[in-house]
Amino acid sequence: MAHNFQISIECEEEERLGLLGIKSFFLSNDNTFKNYNNPFDSWVGANCCNWDRVKCNNDDDLTSTAHVIELFLYDLLSYDPNNNSPTSLLNASLFQDLKQLKTLDLSYNGFSRFTANQGLNKLETLNLTRNYFDNQIIPSLSGVPSMNKLVLEANLLKGSITLLGLENLRVLDLSYNRLNMVPEMRGLDGFSSLNKLEILHLQDNNFNNSIFSSLKGLISLKILSLDGNEDLGGIIPTEDLKNLKVLNLSHNQFNGSLPIHGFCEANNLIELKLRNNQIKGELSECVGNFTKLKVVDISYNEFSGKIPTTISKLTSMEYLSLEENDFEGTFSFSSLANHSNLRHFHLLGGNNIQVETEELHEWQPKFQLETLSMPSCNLNDQTASKFPTFLLSQHKLKYLDLSHNHLVGPFPFWLLHNNSALNSLDLRNNSLSGPLQLSTRNHTSLRHLQISSNNFSGQLPTHLGLLLPQVDHFDISKNSFEGNLPSSVEQMKMLCWLDASNNKFSGDLHISIFDNTSSLQFLLLANNFFSGNIEDAWKNKRNLTALDISNNMISGKIPTWIGSLEGLQYVQLSRNRFAGELPIQICSLFGLTLLDIAENQLVGEIPVTCFNSSSLVYLYMRKNEFSKPIPQGLLSSTASILKVIDLSYNNFSGYIPKWFNMFTSLQVLLLKGNELEGPIPTQLCQITKISIMDLSNNKLNGTIPSCFNNITFGDIKVSQMDIPSFSDLVVTTDTSDIDTDNGCGNVNIYSRICYMFNTYSSTVQVEVDFTTKHRYESYKGNILNYMSGLDLSSNQLTGDIPLQIGDLVQIHALNLSYNKLVGNIPKVFSNLKQLESLDISNNLLSGHIPSELATLDYLSIFDVSYNNLSGMIPIAPHFTYPPSSFYGNPNLCGSYIENKCSSPALPRDNQLYEKLELEIDDGGLIDLEALFWSFAASYMILLLGFVAVLWINLQWRQRCPLSSNTRWKVFPIQTLQPPMVQPNPFKAYCTK
Repeated sequence: MAHNFQISIECEEEERLGLLGIKSFFLSNDNTFKNYNNPFDSWVGANCCNWDRVKCNNDDDLTSTAHVIELFLYDLLSYDPNNNSPTSLLNASLFQDLKQLKTLDLSYNGFSRFTANQGLNKLETLNLTRNYFDNQIIPSLSGVPSMNKLVLEANLLKGSITLLGLENLRVLDLSYNRLNMVPEMRGLDGFSSLNKLEILHLQDNNFNNSIFSSLKGLISLKILSLDGNEDLGGIIPTEDLKNLKVLNLSHNQFNGSLPIHGFCEANNLIELKLRNNQIKGELSECVGNFTKLKVVDISYNEFSGKIPTTISKLTSMEYLSLEENDFEGTFSFSSLANHSNLRHFHLLGGNNIQVETEELHEWQPKFQLETLSMPSCNLNDQTASKFPTFLLSQHKLKYLDLSHNHLVGPFPFWLLHNNSALNSLDLRNNSLSGPLQLSTRNHTSLRHLQISSNNFSGQLPTHLGLLLPQVDHFDISKNSFEGNLPSSVEQMKMLCWLDASNNKFSGDLHISIFDNTSSLQFLLLANNFFSGNIEDAWKNKRNLTALDISNNMISGKIPTWIGSLEGLQYVQLSRNRFAGELPIQICSLFGLTLLDIAENQLVGEIPVTCFNSSSLVYLYMRKNEFSKPIPQGLLSSTASILKVIDLSYNNFSGYIPKWFNMFTSLQVLLLKGNELEGPIPTQLCQITKISIMDLSNNKLNGTIPSCFNNITFGDIKVSQMDIPSFSDLVVTTDTSDIDTDNGCGNVNIYSRICYMFNTYSSTVQVEVDFTTKHRYESYKGNILNYMSGLDLSSNQLTGDIPLQIGDLVQIHALNLSYNKLVGNIPKVFSNLKQLESLDISNNLLSGHIPSELATLDYLSIFDVSYNNLSGMIPIAPHFTYPPSSFYGNPNLCGSYIENKCSSPALPRDNQLYEKLELEIDDGGLIDLEALFWSFAASYMILLLGFVAVLWINLQWRQRCPLSSNTRWKVFPIQTLQPPMVQPNPFKAYCTK
């Protein structure tokens, strides 16, 4: 009869006591121990093999004791990767009782020192990642011949290190250290003894190309990672790397082309990563010989030519990324049909590449993709931009990006139906049309849906929120959707980002539908036809970061509860019908960065204590009915960072505050169309970063400050805020990190959107209304990089135009019209080489138009009408402007105005013209009209006199009588020479 029995396994008592000593050590660090991550609560009782993070083994089934062989003590003490302050000294004697220990993990603890090894003679794996160890730890690790894996990632190692007594080491990770802190000691010594090393990670240090010679002795090396070493460059030494199976040289400075010799022999490669270098040339067809390749990432380089057709031979491929190169020609996606292992494909194209998925012959893919990214690939341009039909056979997609491809057809609802794990779908900027049709089942995996910039129309599905309950990023902007937002939106409880701007939505804005969306941070509803009042339901949206309801028809007062939304940073309420006074509560938003309440019907004065926010950068209040003087101390707490102030077209009165000079970062100042009076304060000249200043249409008097030349007017770019654009954010598709908490709830890594939205970005751009070239227009976005100007028109300014204006060499537009300026037009205006528009009309200017202005090549608008100018309008090939530019100057003359000059305009070039304009003592010019007239008269008198001599001479008529047979030889005037003395000298010039 057989007897079954089981022996109870317990750890050695000596080892149990040793573990209790380790427990006591960690718990004694009161200031740094993480109670929330405490495994020691289970460290009680006699059997330590049952304790958390402890693993034992029993080599003899007949004994009841076992030895501790693995110990995981990671992330128990506070570790700040940005703080180099050491947390604690680690005494190796703590582990001397664990004589059979093979694996020890002490990562993420912030230890700084490690005493000499005692008793860990059988240790095989040691993980010290994310601590503060420096080079002093290296001797403590020597003399452990059993060690086969050593991880020192992200410590404070620097310079050279020598590894001795680790001849059995197979895995070494020295990545993310400070080996770049001592540039003259960049080598690694002691590698020659590591002849069993198979895996070496050296990424994110600062090694140069000499590292490759140090690696030649590593005869067993199979995996090498050197990415992120900025001093690695030149041509990749493929000859030294041909035996590797995994090679990662991403994020370096390699350039040139891949050498065919060496590269084509590296047919043992399984993974090749060359991402983000400057490698050029064509990708060799020999890549088809790398039949073992599973991962290829050559993205963000400068590869050119066609994608090799031999890529069809790489049937083991799992991951292929070719994006951001200069490939050209047509790539047939059917060439990958037999790649049954392919899971991830990335190709960001350009104008020179076309991807075709619709072949003349039908093809059926053997792969099941998880990630497909082909934005801007001119997809199916040869087949009427048809939506790829091979996707009908895909059922495992998690991430799909076909944006910017001009695809046509209806919304592909079948993608959601067929791919239950689909997490992110990006179809923006195509030509898809029709209603947003969804399948009838819930799409619980979908987190990111972006279909902006298409031609979708109709109403949103009534059950939208029920069908997309987990969506956190929903962008349907720039379409033609109509109706109202469905009430089922309240079921989208994970919603973090909603952009429904630039559509045709209408009806009352029922914000109560967002009651359950506690994660909502970005609500963008601009440029629609929403109406009604803002409801009180919004006051509960304390997580709201950005609110944009601009350009709708919303009326009523701005609610006072808006000041209770503590997280609000961007408020855009412009172009609505808000009335009443500005609620003082809005001034209490401490984190407010942008406030745009322009073009409403707001009245009253700005509260004196308003805008105490220390973060306000952009303020737009134009086209309201605000009155009273600009309050003293307005925005004083934000003076150092404020960049845009737009108070134009209100009823502000009084003087321009002198304390505006506190705005040291100000780039745009717009005070146009108010009732401001008094002189222009010279303190404005201290705001040296201004690019656009508009003080026009006020009642300012006095002279133009001569100190305006202290201001940049164009040297600083103002088009973009100091925040990223959503279109520039990269949605990672790294499959190694699924289910990451992103701040808007637990969201899959494929749509790590809200995690990256630390600031609002999608639609916010600097916008400036400014008059230039006789047009009042709104300039927005990148065009502001090319716009700078000063507008002082329609005031009561007097005196001469300061010569210092000629120092504004970067300015593009200058308007001084409709004032009472006197004196001459300064010749120094010719220094303004970037000037495109100059309007000095309707003043009292006199004198001539300086000929130097004809050298302004970009000047397209020039208006000097209604002054007291005189003389000739400069003549130059491109100095041609409509007659209206010169009206109201009766003493001006020129060929293309009614008042012609009394002398013919002789052709001349600019150099001759400049030579003739001789300066005289009082700074004026000799009258050019008189000079040219006298020159012409003298020339005609000389010519007529010479002809008269020939015809009047009687001897000529007698000796050379005229007859019908007489033939005259006409010689050029300059060739006539005095005749030689002979009996009949005139016969030399007259023949029959």
